[in-house]
Amino acid sequence: MYEKILIGLDDSENSYRAVKHVIELQKKFNSEVIAFHSVLHHLSEVNPSYIGAGGGSVISLQIHEDYVNRGRKIIKKVEELFKEAGTDVDTRLIFDIPPEDYIEKTVEDENIDLVVVGCKGQHSKLRKTFLGTVPDKVVNSAECNVLIIR
Repeated sequence: MYEKILIGLDDSENSYRAVKHVIELQKKFNSEVIAFHSVLHHLSEVNPSYIGAGGGSVISLQIHEDYVNRGRKIIKKVEELFKEAGTDVDTRLIFDIPPEDYIEKTVEDENIDLVVVGCKGQHSKLRKTFLGTVPDKVVNSAECNVLIIR
């Protein structure tokens, strides 16, 4: 039923519950799974131009490095969960595109059958109020089935 599944990741409990659901779906349908985390999702909330001249300050670079390292830890944890389950996963750390845009593009470009995201990820109140959440956008734009895990 689901040949290719795309799962968006953050470090929330809902995200890790989503991983467990995807592993079960993968076993049942022998699906290919792509799991990704977008660093830009978090960096877009921190405008480096406000943190020192030209955005190239030591502080802005450290913030960027911290988000990248956090993303790598999320990816590594998910790889371990798939390995423990005896299944494979294609993991991607995305830098240059917001998660909802990456999902829309990947669904189209890679013929994704199912998108899975956690219901309440890690969003700032400001982003949530003005921009909405990733699940809100995905459910209204993805050209495939969407599973939102609570």
